[in-house]
Amino acid sequence: MKRGATVTETLQVVVQPGFHVNSDKPKDEFIIPLKLTWTPGLLDTKSIEFPKPEELKVGSQDLLVFTGMFAVKTQFQAPANAPTGPATLVGKIHYQACSSDMCFRPSTVEVKLPVVIE
Repeated sequence: MKRGATVTETLQVVVQPGFHVNSDKPKDEFIIPLKLTWTPGLLDTKSIEFPKPEELKVGSQDLLVFTGMFAVKTQFQAPANAPTGPATLVGKIHYQACSSDMCFRPSTVEVKLPVVIE
């Protein structure tokens, strides 16, 4: 990517069969949302776009969730004075995986995205 340019990168997320993660905007304030953050510095994060969630009834609750494989898109902009050359963006996905019977502890996974700034 060129200095000053904007680019959209897609992160493919896979949820194991039989499980779901809550959407980025759950209906209930006490539900842990899916969250993607990028370490600031190298590139500016302009926006993060999640897909449309699906509705899932678990017990008496109607949840907004993601299942299977889905894409999260991030729009980045390289500052005009960004250092040139190869680099790695580091991000974190925070989520809570659940089945129809139980939820696991919230977890965070690190993701790395290689970039080359020209």
